[in-house]
Amino acid sequence: MRKNKLLLTAVVSAMMIFGPQLCAEEATEESLPYSLSLTTDFAYYPKSDFITGGTHFSPITGPYDGVELATTLNGSYTISTPLGENMLLKDACVNLCGGLELTPVSIRPKFGVEFVPVPFLILRAGASIGWGWNYLGLEGVAEYNKISHEYDTLSTFTHPYYDFYAGATFQFDTGALIPGDWSHVLLIASYTAVYTGMAGVDKDTLFEWQCTRTKAQGFAYEAQVVLGYQMPLPLNVVGLMFKSVGYYDGSVYGEFDATFDGDFAEISISPVAQFKLGEKDSLSCIFDFSSRRSFDSEFNSEYEMLTSNVSGREWYFKRLAISWTHRFI
Repeated sequence: MRKNKLLLTAVVSAMMIFGPQLCAEEATEESLPYSLSLTTDFAYYPKSDFITGGTHFSPITGPYDGVELATTLNGSYTISTPLGENMLLKDACVNLCGGLELTPVSIRPKFGVEFVPVPFLILRAGASIGWGWNYLGLEGVAEYNKISHEYDTLSTFTHPYYDFYAGATFQFDTGALIPGDWSHVLLIASYTAVYTGMAGVDKDTLFEWQCTRTKAQGFAYEAQVVLGYQMPLPLNVVGLMFKSVGYYDGSVYGEFDATFDGDFAEISISPVAQFKLGEKDSLSCIFDFSSRRSFDSEFNSEYEMLTSNVSGREWYFKRLAISWTHRFI
């Protein structure tokens, strides 16, 4: 299995910690109906070798296994849609959101719409399409060859990556009930269903996007809960994030589903922190303890991994992720 994660895609977890509610908060400011910000994501991966057997913990075995880097320009525009005079309904709005993600191996425009009927609920849907390229050994877009069991590079413009998503975010702040700077206990829970694919490849063919391999075409999900505490300090928020991601149906992996356990859920438990750096800048940090498939035998190639039987869950320290956001408006 390929270990090099050099310069991959955006650190999705870092962007999702406080991303959904920030979009709504910025958009509902009375002074301006629009916002513009730049988010830069970075992650560092230490090396952690697979250990065969059942459920267990795999320690760090080396200082370096890869990094991730991406920057995204985000914008939103708010349309006020009050549903009544009630305190909960008078600030209802629709947020039109867009973004442009750039990594060293891809570019991806994003589009979305959010409906905020009440302050504690966000309903959202959107899509993105991305084009990747390959250079200096970095594979932005490639297809798994079932005959050679290697990844064949694909052309940039004839094989775009795409996804469509829909989801909801529930957010609650005890500060809404208990006045005071030190009374803000935050609960953020979100669920997102997404369909991902690569144009120009067969439905049951695995592909590589932004240097991440063993990606499949089909419906996947991400469930996430963050419990945090907000303070009137530069260290603005501390908390704990629980996340689970996976495919609804393991058959997206085709012939490898039986051994690779295609609907395996990757679970992570991660301490998080957000620093407020002035009025327009914030820095989010994640210490990501995650889980992955544990196999019943050792492997030295992608094909050997896909055909090894999953025997449990392997916990390990996955990465340190940092996300810096600067608000222009």
